[in-house]
Amino acid sequence: MLKKRNLFNTTVVSKEEFETYIHRGFLDNPEFKNEVIFYRIVFVLLIIFCSASLIQFYKLRYSYIIHKRGFNLTFSGGIMAFLDIILSFLPQIVKVPCALSVYQANLVNVLVNLIFFCRSLRIVLFYYYNVYKVTSVKKNNKRITWEPNHYFSKLIKKIKNVLLAVIIIPTVFSFLVTVIIHLTTSRNECSFIELEDAMIGLKLNQGRNLFFFIQIFGGLYTILSLVMTILLSFIKDSDVFGVKFECLSTCILIFLANIINIIVQINASKNFDYNTESCRRVYLDIFEFTKGGKLLFTIVSIYILFTSISLPLIHYYKAKIANRRYIEEDLTSKSFFNKVLNIPTLVDELRNIAIKEFSVENVLFWENYRILQNMIYRYYFQFKKAQELGNDKLVNQYDFEGYYQEQINSFSKTSMDSDSIDTNVLVPKPIVPYYINFYKTFIDSNGPAPVNILGQTVLKIRNEINFPTIDIFDQAKDEVTDLMYSSIYPILLNKYEKYIINTIN
Repeated sequence: MLKKRNLFNTTVVSKEEFETYIHRGFLDNPEFKNEVIFYRIVFVLLIIFCSASLIQFYKLRYSYIIHKRGFNLTFSGGIMAFLDIILSFLPQIVKVPCALSVYQANLVNVLVNLIFFCRSLRIVLFYYYNVYKVTSVKKNNKRITWEPNHYFSKLIKKIKNVLLAVIIIPTVFSFLVTVIIHLTTSRNECSFIELEDAMIGLKLNQGRNLFFFIQIFGGLYTILSLVMTILLSFIKDSDVFGVKFECLSTCILIFLANIINIIVQINASKNFDYNTESCRRVYLDIFEFTKGGKLLFTIVSIYILFTSISLPLIHYYKAKIANRRYIEEDLTSKSFFNKVLNIPTLVDELRNIAIKEFSVENVLFWENYRILQNMIYRYYFQFKKAQELGNDKLVNQYDFEGYYQEQINSFSKTSMDSDSIDTNVLVPKPIVPYYINFYKTFIDSNGPAPVNILGQTVLKIRNEINFPTIDIFDQAKDEVTDLMYSSIYPILLNKYEKYIINTIN
């Protein structure tokens, strides 16, 4: 007679008790009737919650909070996690064919883990890519003669192709290996149509050879989760419970789930020689509580769906509520934001946030646009000074390169009134190289930090860059500042509201 389950019972079970345990099912056992009812209720609640979260996430796909997470990858990961939850819950509430558990583990669960891994890898790659943008722009500013590098325009595509390959190749391989092994296995061992209590099959290691690939994959993924945890720990996030928290906590959870599952599988299922000799009751109880370890990965899938789909929705509505309060205090007005953009310390904070939000090119664009304006102001100031001395050519003797480097290092603004300059005139010849460098850095798609502006704006600038006017980049500037205003400025407000008010005032 096997004693009632107790997670703290570490006594060794006898061979007779182990045999009783091995053949004890779950669904038809009166002892587990209330537990089955509990799982059915939880299953219905999860269906409602997950469906509502996915639908709302899709509706808000164009919002900044959702878009920045990579909608396609995140949403597909959410759908696969939802499917994994459904398939892993079914054996706890109804009898299912053995093949369902096999393909759920070897295909759906593999896909869930790979998509999540790629989302984590995407964060690491894009974070360091944005840091690299800052370094590249600084290097380019030190030399005006610069040629575009086609590597930059291809880098994003390469990252996407790598992520796609990481998802597709192992999934297809796992599917093919599973199908081949299944076709060579006896039909009686793992049927597509014969309904059975999944718990007994798990205890008896039924179709054990069919789980060969997932066992290897689980071991490798455990190591990868540990590596990804280390990599993510160096990433900075603008939100405490943001993307970094989601991926880091999930990596830790996956790592722990795999370790626990390995221990339980070794000590609580058949076909391992020492199980029937020295098996402790605590392992048997954990095996039944976790439904052969399946429930551990179900919890992981639920957590993945919550943190990747539901949590961003919470952030969205929190931001919406906060935005209403900021409106009352006039902090969200465009005029107030323009004041923020003219304060170097606040722009520095915006840049730090933009690196974490993978949009640092926008802040770099603004900083360098300001420098261009200062270069124009300085030229006309020197030109006016030369006119007063009666020799216009003296302006050509001014060290504009030295002034340019000074502006890069100080980010200051000339006090000359911009309204006194006609922006429709051609850029003065000494300043043209700086305009060309700006174009190659931020507008040209082959530049190190091209901004996301309208195609018609890019085309207009491209057609005029050989003979640029002073206002050639003004339309692009308006689009970029609008992007910053709607994306990273709310984050700045949320983090430094009092500091911003004190600085502005």
